[in-house]
Amino acid sequence: MKKVTHINTSGFLQVDGHSIYYEDWGNPQATPILFFHGGPGGGCDEKQKLLYDPKKQRVIFHDQRGSGRSTPFASIVKNTTQDLIADAERILDILGIDTVMVTGGSWGSALSLFYAIAHPERVTKILIGGVFLARQFEIDFVNDGRLQAFFPAEWKRFVSLVPVEHRNGGNEIMKYYADKIASTDTVEAQKYADEWTLWEMTLCSINYDPKKLEEGIMGDKNNIAIAVIETHYFLNKCFVPENYIIDNIHKIKHIPCMIVQGRFDMCTPPISSYDLAQAYGGRLTLRWANGGHMTTDADLGARLDTAIKEFLV
Repeated sequence: MKKVTHINTSGFLQVDGHSIYYEDWGNPQATPILFFHGGPGGGCDEKQKLLYDPKKQRVIFHDQRGSGRSTPFASIVKNTTQDLIADAERILDILGIDTVMVTGGSWGSALSLFYAIAHPERVTKILIGGVFLARQFEIDFVNDGRLQAFFPAEWKRFVSLVPVEHRNGGNEIMKYYADKIASTDTVEAQKYADEWTLWEMTLCSINYDPKKLEEGIMGDKNNIAIAVIETHYFLNKCFVPENYIIDNIHKIKHIPCMIVQGRFDMCTPPISSYDLAQAYGGRLTLRWANGGHMTTDADLGARLDTAIKEFLV
């Protein structure tokens, strides 16, 4: 039997004043998997590797502009959806990879679809979860008070930092947060970034433990990148026309696609998975899970694990 040599090499892509970290990990004989992390601004971490088997799979990880180990940290200069897709393409070219399977959850699901639409000739399979289609109602769903019916105290805390005159709907609350997160006062910036991240994470799991969640979030420097980059993207409609993914779905309907979606996801509403499945047609499989947005929810995590093992091969 031929011995499998595991690879774990890394490097930096230098482009547009950004230094973008990437990693080539796993079995070099396997079909490469291009992984898109969430956020925008979330970065990759070692926990994400636990989803994959380095003996059987090869995964290309990278930290998107301004995220994780990429620098400048939290930068929104020349940071658009189109830039991120171009970066992924450049990394594959550096590694000499022609075709990939793409995967990601949340913002990573949108990028997986954006990449496939831009380069359908390079994508052989798509596996996504916590589907986000970059539509305005999905952004408003989280940031415009609609979920206070489920988390009234948490929403009250979130908006308490916003003067009443800046709570008139639309993107006003988000714009106010964005200004504070960009403050040169580092204490103020961290405070607003923490609260931005805390509200978002409150919506992510059916196993909600407010005390434990707050203890794990507050003061984390990565909250700055997430909050700065998310508000940048959301205030700019993710740099794509409304309904862009559905309107261009005909370009990728020939590619086998699988969705694993939490039925009780309050961060990326499940209707987006349903809408995508309806538009995509017969080559898409939609698997529902009794969970929220996070793979730490047991049923969601188990179903995603099965999908990765069975589909991404």
